[in-house]
Amino acid sequence: MRVTRIVFGWVLCAALLTSAAAAAQGRDPVAAEALFKQGRTAAEAGNYMQACVKFYESNRLDPAVGTVFNIADCEEKQGHVATAYTKFQEVLQQLTPPDDRIPIAQKRLALLEKRVPKLTIQLAAGAPEGTRVSRDNVTLGAASLGTPLPVDPGTHVISVSAPGTRTSTLSVSIAEGRQRSIEVAPGPALPAGANAHDTDGIARAHGTDHRTLGYVIGGVGVAGLAVGAITGAMVLGKKSTVDNNCDAAKHCNQAGLDAARSGHTLGIVTTTGFIVGAVGVAAGAWLVLSSDKEERPITALVPGGGPHGAQLTLVRRF
Repeated sequence: MRVTRIVFGWVLCAALLTSAAAAAQGRDPVAAEALFKQGRTAAEAGNYMQACVKFYESNRLDPAVGTVFNIADCEEKQGHVATAYTKFQEVLQQLTPPDDRIPIAQKRLALLEKRVPKLTIQLAAGAPEGTRVSRDNVTLGAASLGTPLPVDPGTHVISVSAPGTRTSTLSVSIAEGRQRSIEVAPGPALPAGANAHDTDGIARAHGTDHRTLGYVIGGVGVAGLAVGAITGAMVLGKKSTVDNNCDAAKHCNQAGLDAARSGHTLGIVTTTGFIVGAVGVAAGAWLVLSSDKEERPITALVPGGGPHGAQLTLVRRF
């Protein structure tokens, strides 16, 4: 029994020392505090990207709920509303009553919930066994497919691969507060001996296709207007030549006759150019604007819980 107690005591001490060493590993509260202050300075200057980098590193060196709150704040300021939403949830999980930051975090979370977009990715029926789907280099399991998942606004790259097929890639844009659902499938079958990544099948979301087509058609329209304007100026020049080489009875010398014929031809070109230009510009603008309605991020101002509450929340690391 005595030997057993001694062995048990040694095991317990070793476990405690190991736990303490693991807890202390990678911790640096002094550096974390310095990084936190640098992050606050960057945030106050409006440099939220740098602020987030400082806060993340501060939290890695010495995790603190106040640092997570600041991470959530600067992520939201950058438009990463899904990330900010997750971080505010993390804050609320760590805070306990009667902490005065709880109602502020709850208010921010409620406002963000309406802004978080959700993207549903559905694998097409008949996809080969072993098909892998990833979004922004994160593999999506079977439970994630067909489920509306929160994402940050902006463009997301979806990759679909399967044994014996080319990898297909799809770029999808989504705006704040929107929901989108897309169906994906691997690319066509590979020839014998080819590699799946030799010729990726690149696809684009419908909104991106429409916008690109709009720019092309609009460019044609602008070119048409330019042609119409140039030939219109040339028509005026020919009219001046006709006036100088024809009398009131419309009797013209050879120069006047040549100018009249050229002016007639140029007039047809001018009219055609203006018609093509007007139709092209109008159609191009419609395609671009209709695409933007689907994809343009929504800008919103979100209050932070009052000047005193926000200040109290953000400057505290613990």
